[in-house]
Amino acid sequence: MRIITNTTRIISAIALTACSYEPTGQWEAMDTVDIYKNNNHPLIVAFVLEKGEICAISEDIILRKDLGYAQVSCEKGRGWDKSGRFKKLTDLD
Repeated sequence: MRIITNTTRIISAIALTACSYEPTGQWEAMDTVDIYKNNNHPLIVAFVLEKGEICAISEDIILRKDLGYAQVSCEKGRGWDKSGRFKKLTDLD
């Protein structure tokens, strides 16, 4: 039983490090984009990005119901995007 427990811990650690929802890089909003406080229904708008604003966005997507959400970090705050209306500028943090 001890071997199974240690194996489970190792697999869990690998799975957690494989996905990162932490926003990275520089992404430009290609249109007006609503950024949400939460990543599930009912959606609550935290703030609105205007075309040309720069943010960091998580590469990994969280799937909820029929939508995928990426975590966003901008000067205006942090939240969740479901639009995908961003253009990648750099990989820098």
